[in-house]
Amino acid sequence: MTPSRIVILNIISGLSLATCIIFGVTYMSFKNANVFQDIKIEITNNPVTGNSDIEFSMMGYKRYECNSSAVYGVAYAEDGSHSHKLDAFTKQYIRNTRPGETLPNMWSMERPEDMYYGGRYRVTMTGEFVCNHWIFQVPKIQSYQNILLIVEPLDNNTE
Repeated sequence: MTPSRIVILNIISGLSLATCIIFGVTYMSFKNANVFQDIKIEITNNPVTGNSDIEFSMMGYKRYECNSSAVYGVAYAEDGSHSHKLDAFTKQYIRNTRPGETLPNMWSMERPEDMYYGGRYRVTMTGEFVCNHWIFQVPKIQSYQNILLIVEPLDNNTE
């Protein structure tokens, strides 16, 4: 083998190794990244009164192509005594937005029947996603915590 062929083979080998390292680093960055960036979620009708639904608003953008498979919340009483699962949508969450778009997303969830006493809660909203990156599909879960929810007690006459 001539010295010029050895140099060419070394260059090709080096480029292949550099390409593998770059792909590995970008994949790890993708795998560890959150689905939504610069996210803000709030309840727009605090306090929730009567039989009103709990209305949520979210602003943020997605960095990658991700589709949600499940979205739900848990309202934890501030005193730590109990919690309520929020999983009944009355106004649908927009599940598929394009990467890089900042899109306001609004949805409503049914007030659980056992929340009739009212109270102050901290809500955790969780989304489960399947994200695409090149030929890979990676499941991701992202939660946003500490959303203030104030629920007024139900009046017996409004039921």
